[in-house]
Amino acid sequence: MRAKTTLAAAIVGVSSFAVDSKSLERPVPLSAAVSASPIVQPPADDWGVLDDKVEEHADEEPPPAPPTPKSMIVSIARETWIFSEPSWKSRRIGYLRAGAVVPRQDKAATYRGCKGGWYSIEPRGFVCNKPTAATLDPEHAVAALSGRRPSLDGLPYTYAMSRFPMPPLYARLPSEVQQSSTEPDRGYKLRAHARVQKDPDYVAPPPPDPIPELIADGRLIPGVGDAVRGEGTVSLGQARVRSGFALLATYDHAGRRFGLTTDLALLPLDGTRIVRPSSLRGVRLSDELTLPVAIVMSAEARTWSVHPSGGMMVDRAIAWRAFVPLAQGSRHAGGLKYYETADGSYVRADQVIRIDRFNEAPAWAKGTRKWIDVSILRQTLVAYEGERPVYATIVATGADGIADHEDTKATIQGTFLIHTKHVTVTMDNDEQGEEFDLRDVPFVQYFTDGYALHGAYWHDDFGRPRSHGCVNLAPSDAAWLFGWTDPQVPPAWHAALSLRGGTIVHIHP
Repeated sequence: MRAKTTLAAAIVGVSSFAVDSKSLERPVPLSAAVSASPIVQPPADDWGVLDDKVEEHADEEPPPAPPTPKSMIVSIARETWIFSEPSWKSRRIGYLRAGAVVPRQDKAATYRGCKGGWYSIEPRGFVCNKPTAATLDPEHAVAALSGRRPSLDGLPYTYAMSRFPMPPLYARLPSEVQQSSTEPDRGYKLRAHARVQKDPDYVAPPPPDPIPELIADGRLIPGVGDAVRGEGTVSLGQARVRSGFALLATYDHAGRRFGLTTDLALLPLDGTRIVRPSSLRGVRLSDELTLPVAIVMSAEARTWSVHPSGGMMVDRAIAWRAFVPLAQGSRHAGGLKYYETADGSYVRADQVIRIDRFNEAPAWAKGTRKWIDVSILRQTLVAYEGERPVYATIVATGADGIADHEDTKATIQGTFLIHTKHVTVTMDNDEQGEEFDLRDVPFVQYFTDGYALHGAYWHDDFGRPRSHGCVNLAPSDAAWLFGWTDPQVPPAWHAALSLRGGTIVHIHP
């Protein structure tokens, strides 16, 4: 998808990179966050037996004291920006999401321009401790409600897609009277949801969480960051057409299930469809398993062998989306093409997508340099370290194929550097007939203008062009790629921005 992001500064201070292979620099991994060293107790025998003839063991050193817990700073905004220096004029290098807790220095580096103080955080950068962005209080209401962190393997959260009629968003757990006032069609929704629950493809929400005391008894839920909610606020409006929401928790209340979104709004889940994660997961490659491979795209696919007459005969069924190692050979029979597999059988070419190595190594494929190869015509992605392929999968690129990307839904072609990475970010579009509002799109990696590699939770149609221009990946593939590429996003951070050194993305027909 290539669309406007509600994070206006998604690429603030970062230019779009077209790559000149002569100017590429080796990316430098960012350091990992430092954790406190555990206390290791020696075996009992090492303690010895206390000798009652020795008075107080005065010459022995006492056991080490437990380490002092590190001081922390907590994000209470959707984007608590991290700066390279303790100044609003310095470069933004990333941000924290509400509920994130990161180690900080005990004392502020300076109070200049920030009344609460600029604090140095791990592994680098500075955060302003201001009431609408951060706090030193880990018990802050926004921090407590937003404490559930995103998973970095597969979908980061449980996701829900809105259904018609669009569900409302609440600022508190509403009473039945408040629900009736806000949703005059509530009875219809409940009956429709009862029918939906009988569908074989219905996905149930996760088990309900205990209702926190902070929001029990209809108490107002605090807004995230600078979002102000009046004490009497009940409704926060209505979900837009084709909306997707990430849920931090779900609660049973007044005979309905409500989901708490990452914006700290409550969504009645009987007006939504819980997302079933894609089963697609790419294949890790090694010396034992390398390219070419084929991924099965037909539920009717079979392996074949050569009949003594020279024709082909069926052997066995192959699972949809299975990865099959290929040999280099192929053959034609009955007007169809067949690829030879590594075990000597064959698969029909029209039932698989074949993923091959590059024909000629590009100039940047040196040493262990990371780079990503995306083929629009094949709908494939291969991650390389130098000339060695390490991961392969299928994707969904722009719906308009290899057309000119200007004013179309085609994916831009060329060679670029990843410069901005978000664990999740909202993408929306107001164009008539193309409206959508997809919250917390997972594992977004921008490489030029509004184009990115990212996970998609709203479809499972990988292997076919269908996006607005971005490269869509299955969530498991997007998560793997996100952890592998540069710039690295430090633990607890929600995004990282880099001016140079990002992983190369090469997109071609």
